[in-house]
Amino acid sequence: MPLHSCPPQRPVRRSPLAAVLSPAALALASLLSLPLICNAAPFALSGNGRFKPPTAEQLAALPANLPFTRADLASGTWSFQARYDDSVPDTDPDAYRGRYAGSVQAFRLVVGSTAIDLPVSQSEIVVSDGGQGFTQRESIRLEVKAPVAAGLLRMAWVQLNQQPAGTDLRGSAGVLRSDAMPAATAMAQLAVANPADRFLELRIDQPGATNAAPLLYLSTSQPTVTANPITAP
Repeated sequence: MPLHSCPPQRPVRRSPLAAVLSPAALALASLLSLPLICNAAPFALSGNGRFKPPTAEQLAALPANLPFTRADLASGTWSFQARYDDSVPDTDPDAYRGRYAGSVQAFRLVVGSTAIDLPVSQSEIVVSDGGQGFTQRESIRLEVKAPVAAGLLRMAWVQLNQQPAGTDLRGSAGVLRSDAMPAATAMAQLAVANPADRFLELRIDQPGATNAAPLLYLSTSQPTVTANPITAP
């Protein structure tokens, strides 16, 4: 069966109601309102945190066609709710790096009072158990890319367990035993050497920009993230 059994979606802005809902209520409402994909083993992943707002000068210089208002960005608050399928096969030939394209089934991003449902056709979860020659590094990265009016939006939940050079974390030596899709507990909170290496990041780049500074970059270190299985009614 195709990994993408539902048609791709465009970003959908939500009403300011998101601002008055608690994170738990918003996550529940989000997951209940989004369509399920057949024959999946779905998990709900949600998180929230605070980012450093852009300065007044930076806000004034931002283009008008960003998906968030200046008030949203000045709030310094954001959250996300995602649904992913842990049964998607690995497509990376590296024995210590797993790439699970299409594993993210739904992703909702809330910045300030604006909520956006991002299309997931360019989503993936990448798991590294010391792969690509970086034997001292384990990582889990859930990323969604989506075109927006201002350019290309990238949203990622990243966790890195980094040890000194020369350390070999591959296999049972590290926190991850392989490049297989991690358990939900690790997707939410991987044991890492430096807590700052668990972070959310968002960037929006201009169309066709190469090696240029992003139009917008936000990040949060040590956000609150939880993961739970979604059970059928």
